[in-house]
This record gives sequence, structure tokens and C-alpha cells, in this order.
Amino acid sequence: MKVITNIIKFIVLTILTVCIVSVGIITIVSSTILDQNYIMQKLEETNFYSDTYELVKSNFENYIYQSGLDEEVLNDICTKEKVKQDLNLILTNIYQGTDKKIDTAEIADKLNANIDKLDIRNSKNSKAIEQFVTHICDEYTNTLIHTKYENDINEMYSKVTKLLDKLYNAIVIVMVVDIIILIIINIKKSRKIIQDLGIALLSTSVFNIIINNIVNSKVNIQGIKIFNDTFSNSIISIIQEVLEKILSFGIGALVISLILIAIYAGITAKTELQDKKEEKTTDK
Repeated sequence: MKVITNIIKFIVLTILTVCIVSVGIITIVSSTILDQNYIMQKLEETNFYSDTYELVKSNFENYIYQSGLDEEVLNDICTKEKVKQDLNLILTNIYQGTDKKIDTAEIADKLNANIDKLDIRNSKNSKAIEQFVTHICDEYTNTLIHTKYENDINEMYSKVTKLLDKLYNAIVIVMVVDIIILIIINIKKSRKIIQDLGIALLSTSVFNIIINNIVNSKVNIQGIKIFNDTFSNSIISIIQEVLEKILSFGIGALVISLILIAIYAGITAKTELQDKKEEKTTDK
């Protein structure tokens, strides 16, 4: 009977560990990668908006060299605030399912105004200047990593978030039932519940720390390249912070598990001491 009870307890503790790990990871992912506000904050922290603005200006300058026009035509046609606003618009399309378009009319109007100040437009180059303005506007949207798949990404995002919500709720229910079963198993020795919870948290800690070490050792996070260096640096920072949160969760679980095991050991030692005193009293 004791063997069967221990097997059941092992299964229950294994399920509890899986539940705790799953709840922790889902919570971390939901509060980071799947949270628009978090992403916007990280983009700010990693200077993504500023770096993208500089990249936009640099790409504009490449076009100006090819066109033969004076660099003055690029003066003040785009602002850092405009870049930030449009990047956040793209994020809103992805996270909230909106279908807003980047407005380049302001850039085109300012560029045309600067060209007209130079008084170089005529019937022969009018078409070429018009194409140049169009190219500058297209280059702007392309530099912002604007994609026609924003709605498709949002559909995938919506499916993932709904699935995670359902999964989270199901795991919480399983975890509550699992703890109730654990209490029933230890009904005669209630203090063992503390020990078992400590063991589950210790297993959770070991799992999270191992996962973190495996990812850091096997994946070249610093070498990740997506679209451009500016975007890659932000992605790297986000991945690193997610891994740090998983590691922190593991360390937190380790600390709590050690406290629970220490409490159990203390209660057990005190109980055994009291039992010995009672035995001595009885002998007398």
C-alpha cells in the first residue's frame, strides 16, 4: 500500500511541477513578448526609435547621391517623432488588429517644398523628380520594416493569446485539483504537504535553471540577425530579458523551496524531540 501511495505521490508531484513551470512561463511570455506596452518600452530602452530615425536619414542620403539633387532637399522632411509614431502604428496593427496605413504625404509635401525652393523643377525633369519623391516615400516605409503581413501576424497573435488563456485556466484548475489530492494523501501527516510543495518548487527551479543554461549555451543570441542591426539589437535585448525572467523565476522557486523544506525539517525535529521527551516521561 505504501509503495502505491509513493507512486501516486510521485505522479502528483510531477504534474504539480509541470503546472508550476507552465504557469510561470505563460505568465512571463504574456507579460513580455505578447504585451504591446512592454515591446514599446523595450524599443525605447534599446534606442530603436532613435536608431531607426538615423537609418531613415542615412537611406535618404543614399538616394540623394544617386539623384544628383542637393542634400538641402532632405532638410526636415522627417522627424524622430514621426518615425516613433509610425513604428507604434505598425505595432498597433499587429497587436490590436487595426489596419492603419503609414502616411507619407507629409514627407512628400515637405520634400516637394524643399525642391521647389531650389527652383530646379521644369518640364524635362518633372517626371524624374516625381519618381524621386515616390522612391523616398517608399524607402521610408521599407526602412520601418512595414509589412503587408501585419494582419496575418495579428491573426496568429490572437490565436496564440486565446490558446494560452485557455491553457492557463486549464493548468490552474489541474494544479488546484493536484494540490487537493496531495493534501488527501498527506492527511495523516499534514506537515508532509510542506515538504512536498518544497520538492515540487525545487524541481521547478532546477528545470528553469537548466532550460536557461541550455538556451544560453546552445543558441548564439548575440548573433541573431533579423532585418537590420537596429531591429536585431532590440530582439536580442527582449530575448535576453525573457531568459533572465525565467532564471529569476527559477531562483525564486529555489529560495521558497528551501524555506519550505527547512520549515518541514524544523517541525519534524521539534516533533521528534517532543516524542522523545514523552517517552522518557512515560518510562519514569
